[in-house]
Amino acid sequence: MTLLAPIFLFGLLAIGLPIWLHRVSSDNPNRQLFSSSMFLEPGEPQRVLAKQLQYLLLLALRIGVLVLLALAFAGLVLQRTGVTAEGESSAFHLIVLDTSLSMSHGRRWDRALAEARAIIDGLGATDFVQLASAGRTTQTIAESSSDKGSIIRALGVVEPGLFRIDYGELMDSVDSLLRGVELPAVLHIITDAQEISLPVRFADLAPRIPLELQIYNVATLDDQNWSVDGMLYLPEAGELTVRVRGFNTEPVEKHLILRLNSQQIARQQIVIEPNELVRATFRNLDLAVGSNRVSVGFEVRDELEIDDQRFLVLDRPVPLPVLLVGNNPQRHDMLFLESALETLDQRSFRVERARPLSIRDRDLNLYAFVVITDVGSLGPDETDLLADYMETGGSVLMALDQGATGLERVPLGGQMLQTFSQLGEITGPGYAVVGAMDRSHPGLQSIDELRSAKFFRYVNVAPQPSDQVLIRLDNGSPLLVESDLGRGRLLLFTSSLDREWNDLPVQPVFVPFIAGLGSYLSGNIGLINEARLGSSLTSGTLGIQGGQIFDPRGDRVLGIGGTGDEVLVDQVGFYEVVSGGATQLIAINLDPAESNLTVIDSTTLGGWRDLGSGAEEQRVISGTEKIDAQPVGLWPWIVTMLLIIVLIESWVGNYYLNVRRGVSV
Repeated sequence: MTLLAPIFLFGLLAIGLPIWLHRVSSDNPNRQLFSSSMFLEPGEPQRVLAKQLQYLLLLALRIGVLVLLALAFAGLVLQRTGVTAEGESSAFHLIVLDTSLSMSHGRRWDRALAEARAIIDGLGATDFVQLASAGRTTQTIAESSSDKGSIIRALGVVEPGLFRIDYGELMDSVDSLLRGVELPAVLHIITDAQEISLPVRFADLAPRIPLELQIYNVATLDDQNWSVDGMLYLPEAGELTVRVRGFNTEPVEKHLILRLNSQQIARQQIVIEPNELVRATFRNLDLAVGSNRVSVGFEVRDELEIDDQRFLVLDRPVPLPVLLVGNNPQRHDMLFLESALETLDQRSFRVERARPLSIRDRDLNLYAFVVITDVGSLGPDETDLLADYMETGGSVLMALDQGATGLERVPLGGQMLQTFSQLGEITGPGYAVVGAMDRSHPGLQSIDELRSAKFFRYVNVAPQPSDQVLIRLDNGSPLLVESDLGRGRLLLFTSSLDREWNDLPVQPVFVPFIAGLGSYLSGNIGLINEARLGSSLTSGTLGIQGGQIFDPRGDRVLGIGGTGDEVLVDQVGFYEVVSGGATQLIAINLDPAESNLTVIDSTTLGGWRDLGSGAEEQRVISGTEKIDAQPVGLWPWIVTMLLIIVLIESWVGNYYLNVRRGVSV
C-alpha cells in the first residue's frame, strides 16, 4: 500500500481531542456530600465493567472516525503487482493480423495463421490475449481473454481483404485497443512487411504507449508477382492500351485476354522484363451503343490472382442532336465547331446546321443544346423562341461576333455591351490572353493550356449581378460568362468562335474546351464510370433518384428509395446503377500499388521493432520479477466504512448518555 497525499496524515493528531474529552467526561460533576459510605453495599462488578466497556467502545469509534477521515484525504491506494501466487508474471498480448491484399499471395496467409497459433500456444496460463485485424481499418476480432481455445477458434473467421494497410495508421489504432490495459503489453504484428505500407515519417511507427513490439515477417525473398496495372482508351483511334508490371521477377511470357461484354475478343502475347512496365495495345474495339464492360487479364493466373485482371467501362453514347445557328453555314466557325463536336466521345453529338430564320420551323426541345455563332444574327422572333427554349431547361452557347457591334445589350442574357470603338483595344503585345479561370466549374475542370490562345478582338460586357464570370482575360475583361434563364443556362463567349478574332480554334486545347462546354450544356457532367475501391457511392453522387445499385455478385446494395444512403465499394468488378429504366456501369479496381511485394529492408524493420523498447523495464525478465501494475484507490471502501462507523458511533453515544443520566434502556 501507499499514500498519494501523506501530508493529510497530520490529521491523526486530532485523535487527542476525543481522548481528552472522554478523560474529562469520566469525572461525574454531580457530587453530593455524604457522611460515610462504610454502611453502603458495594456495586455489582458486572454493571461497572459494562459501563467501562461502553465507554471504551465509544472512544474507539470516535478515534476510528478521525483515522478514516485522515486516510481518505491522504489517498490510500493498493499497489498491485503482476506476479501470481506461483511466481509467474502475467502480460497482455495483442495479436494483429495484416489482412491487406498482398497477404493473399501464395502461402503467406497460412504462415501468418501458423505464427498466430504459435504465439497463442506459447502464452502463460495467466496471460491475456486479444486478436485484431488490420487492413483498411483496424478491427477487434476476439476480445481480451485468457481462454486460448476461443482465440484460436476466432482465427478461422479472419481472411485477407482487398485493401492496403498503412503501418502508421495501425500504430495509431493500437493506442485505443490497449486503452485501460493494466498488465504489461506485448504487441505482435504478423505481416508481409510491404515497403509501400510504410508511412512518410518513420516516427509515425513509434508506439504511443509503453509496450514490447514483436514483428513477424511471413514474406519470402523469392516471392514474385505480375499485375495488370492500368488501362487507357483513346476513342479517336479506337485503341485500348494496357499496362502490365512484374515485381521481383525473371523475364517471362504472358498471354493477355481481352473480353468485351463477357466475350473474349482478342488475345496477345507479351514479354515482361524484370521489374519493368510493359504496354500492350488492342485496336478496333467494336463497342455497342451504351455502356460496355471491358476486362483484360492473364490467361494463366499467378500466386496473387486478384490483381491479374483489370476492369474498364467504355461508353458509346447515343449521339445527341446539336443545332448550330449562323448566317453562313459555310463560315469557318461552323466548320470548327462541327469538327470539334463530332470527334468527341465516339461522335456523341450529331450536329445540324441552320440559319437563324429556319429555327422557327424546328422543335428546339429536340436538341441537347443550341450554338449561336453570332448573336447579331438573331431577330426578335428567334430571340423569343430561344427564350422559351431556355425557360423549359434548354442550354445555349452564344458567341459575340461582328454582328454584335450594333447592339446595346446581349439578347437573352441582357448584359450591356460596350461600343464598337473598344473592340480590339489591347495594350501591351497587341493581344490578350486568358488571365483567370474558374477550374471548379464542371465544364472547365479538364481544360489545360487555354492561356496559349491569343485574343486580338473581343467585346467588353458588363455582367449582371446574378451572372458568373468563368473566364477573364489578363486585362480583367470577361471572356466566358454564365447566366441562368428559367431552368436553362446561357454561356456567353465574348469573342468569336473562328480565327477572325482569335487563334483558339487552331490550338490543341480547342477540342477539349468545346468538349467540356458541350458536356456541361447537355447535362452529361457528373456521371462517373470508375470509382476507387473503399470509396462510397450515394444516389446524390451518381445523379439518381430512387434508383438501385447492384454489386459485382448481383446483390442489391441500395434499393429504391435509398436516397442519401451510402454504399461502401468493397468488391472489384462492375457495379450496376439502375434508374429510370437505364443502367449505368461503374468499374472498381484494386490499388495497383498493392501489387508491389517489395519487402522492408532488415535495417528499417529492426529499427521499427526497437521502437517498442520503451517498455523494457515493464517486461517480464524472469518468473520471480515483480511488475508494478496500475494502483487501485481504496477511498470508496474507506468512505463506506466511515459512514458505517458514524452510524454506530451515534447509536452507541446515545445509549451511553442515557445510561449516565439514569434513563432506563
